[in-house]
Amino acid sequence: MDKQAQVVQVCRDGVTCDAVVSYWFDGRAFWTVRLESAEFEAVEATENDAFEALCSVRAVLEPLGWRVGVTGARADVWPSGMARDQGGGRRVYLLTEAGPQDLLDTFEPVDPSTVATVEQQRAETERLFDAMRGQGQH
Repeated sequence: MDKQAQVVQVCRDGVTCDAVVSYWFDGRAFWTVRLESAEFEAVEATENDAFEALCSVRAVLEPLGWRVGVTGARADVWPSGMARDQGGGRRVYLLTEAGPQDLLDTFEPVDPSTVATVEQQRAETERLFDAMRGQGQH
């Protein structure tokens, strides 16, 4: 797959600036995500899918106070196993207590003030999955 790149916003301490997020598949088994900005050294991670690589990039930047403005960093989204296996984690589901809703682009730009940390996102996803299980959703 060709390398995809787009401008997104990142923020820290209320200051927002531009960054470029790039992602690509190595043609064999792994996805790489790279985030570059004039405000910090480029961060790159390679994982089994693009969503997990994005989480790894975020895990490096979040302790420094940075939040990445992409849909895949929202607290209420998570990819399904199929989206990871067949789509490389480039799509995520909007989750509600009633179950998964819309399928969204992982790298779609959003306001970085609306995103969560990886830890917060994992906790919210688990809470939503528990709520779905309580309602008979799987």
